[in-house]
Amino acid sequence: MNEWAGKLMTRLPALLMLAATLIFWPNFDPCAPAGPALLDSPTLAAAAVVEGDCSETGSVFELRMAPGGIAPCVQFVLPDGAAPEMIRLGGRIRAENPGGSAWLSLIQRRDTGGRLNGGQRQLIGDGSFGWTYYQNDYSVSRWTRKLEVTLQSFGEEGTVWFDSIRAVPIAFRASLPWIRGAFAVAWLGIGAAYYFIGRLNTRRLRHLILLNALVIVVGVLLPNHWLQVAPGKIRRALGENGEAARSTAYVQAGFGVARHIEQTIGRSFGHFALFGSLAFWVLFSAALEGQHPARYYGKVAGDLFLFGLCTEALQHLTPDRTVDVDDMLCNAYGILVAMPLFAVVWNSRAWVILRKHRRASRRAVRPPDDPSTLDS
Repeated sequence: MNEWAGKLMTRLPALLMLAATLIFWPNFDPCAPAGPALLDSPTLAAAAVVEGDCSETGSVFELRMAPGGIAPCVQFVLPDGAAPEMIRLGGRIRAENPGGSAWLSLIQRRDTGGRLNGGQRQLIGDGSFGWTYYQNDYSVSRWTRKLEVTLQSFGEEGTVWFDSIRAVPIAFRASLPWIRGAFAVAWLGIGAAYYFIGRLNTRRLRHLILLNALVIVVGVLLPNHWLQVAPGKIRRALGENGEAARSTAYVQAGFGVARHIEQTIGRSFGHFALFGSLAFWVLFSAALEGQHPARYYGKVAGDLFLFGLCTEALQHLTPDRTVDVDDMLCNAYGILVAMPLFAVVWNSRAWVILRKHRRASRRAVRPPDDPSTLDS
């Protein structure tokens, strides 16, 4: 009991900081309104474009999709003038649309002729669901000359309702940098403390472990749009062959668990690979140091999963990053895969021979005992 209490006390600072981060940031709005609403519960009469079967009652829009019909769409053009740096778009959505989806989008155009500012993020609800509030904060490009809010319904057949659609210019609070800085300093202090508490400074593979951990921390702190550039180029390079390969893989999976793991890891492969390699190096270092009891696997898994939770919490310090359950699952999958992989490598014939050779070499270079001390 005392041993477990000691382990808990050692990890208590990280657990308290994790709890403080996960409680504070989800309840703290880093932005405040920066002017009057650009769109607030509009009516159908104010729409610039109406396509398909659309109606409105008391600012509730109903978009109906009939088999073989036109996908319904309602579009509003936001007032002209200097575009704000950020816009918060939100609204309530309900859908009876099996197999389809409801989209609420903020579209930015470079000019009134219709050229887009590249990819646009949408608020998307799939299938059928009850009234749900959707909200997203958009950074407005300095090249934007025209802003549009679009309500759309996609699918073979179904109905989608939109209510309380609102677009408001926002800006970051003046206190935000100070609050983020305080959390960053606190996390940095905890990281430095655990560098010595975990004896990382004495580990045989400390440089590999530290480098692996730093790559994870830097990765979770990078803005999301930076991380999307390389995967986008990879997808374009794969082209149709890549799409075909993924489709075939999903069909071959055949059952829910395999498909879940494949889709989850495919979406967050970086988390899977980096936490897998970190677990491998930690186990390898411990084995080289002679620490290889069976319970060490559980200790490594628990500590690395806690490290994964802490790195996910760090994403609150980056404006466009959010805590993702799939990322945490990938962390766990990577750790779990690394353990049997390490066992296979460590118990392979080559490593067994190498360890025997090293032990024999250490015995050979050991200085002989002093004969004068043998009888004492």
